[in-house]
Amino acid sequence: MNAKNNTKSNADTKLDKVLLKTTWRTLEELIALAREDDNLKVLNEYRWALSLWAEHTNDTKQKVIVTLDGRDTAWKWSNIKRVTEYFDLKRHNVYAYWIPSSEERIDYNWFKRYRDNFPKEWQVSFFDRSWYNRVWVEAAMWFCTQEEYEWFMQNVANFEKEQIIDAWIKFIKVYLTITQESQKQRLKNRESARKRWKSSPIDKVAQEKWNYYTRAKVKMLELTNSESTPWTILDSNERWLSAIEIIKAIINTTSEVASLVEKDLWIDLSPNRNVRRTTQEELKRMEETWILEKMKSEFHFREATEEEIAFVESYRQTHEFDRSSYSYVTK
Repeated sequence: MNAKNNTKSNADTKLDKVLLKTTWRTLEELIALAREDDNLKVLNEYRWALSLWAEHTNDTKQKVIVTLDGRDTAWKWSNIKRVTEYFDLKRHNVYAYWIPSSEERIDYNWFKRYRDNFPKEWQVSFFDRSWYNRVWVEAAMWFCTQEEYEWFMQNVANFEKEQIIDAWIKFIKVYLTITQESQKQRLKNRESARKRWKSSPIDKVAQEKWNYYTRAKVKMLELTNSESTPWTILDSNERWLSAIEIIKAIINTTSEVASLVEKDLWIDLSPNRNVRRTTQEELKRMEETWILEKMKSEFHFREATEEEIAFVESYRQTHEFDRSSYSYVTK
């Protein structure tokens, strides 16, 4: 009797879940739910392929960096979670950073706080926002000075060449793009108790400063895209699909494994052009849709205080940069 009751209870629970998911939904919403379920099934196939990639590269000592930059609510953290959900915990690390200290803001120290967490052999390091925060969020929000902004732009290419490319680290540099309407809805969703921990003071002005972020994005893409360290632009308006493209990029860092995955698992590793774009394609798209016409013309750089100027000058007088250790040492 109890067994029958338990069976009925479990069946009712499953039925309740289905009804909860479908009752009072419009046809369009039901279609969207079905599409999401299909995309999740495909994502799981790519997660399996990523596990195969990890297995085959275990002895190659390969190192990979994946940086994810984008506006608030672009699902940077969510994409990392989707990619790594079934990934070996020993094979990857995820990093996000608090507000930098006064010392961390100075010249090469800005890069060093990220470099200290670069991957060890056979590891993948994911960065939830990268060193590009300086010319991205800090520029749009008026948090950095003009000197800090310009110094970064002059030195970022050398940093990536010397510390990543020349160190034989595979580098996947991702920008997640969303529409203004999508961000507005996602910010509203963060007001719920379950997601309230994600909210920050920056969220409150994300929509207000949309055009400043757009300008920061354009300048960042134009000035820091190169043949050796290109930006990969992913449309993050829909769930799952951008995560699949990140997995493809990781697997494609090893051509032998990529061939094996496509041949044995029948998994397509070519870019999904509905989701993935190059920098040139993204800038052209923005120009053709008149997005660039709405940009603010100039940033409002922050003026450094007298105390900050004195601190930086004193630090530079007493320290010198040692490129071999990639750190400042006392003179």
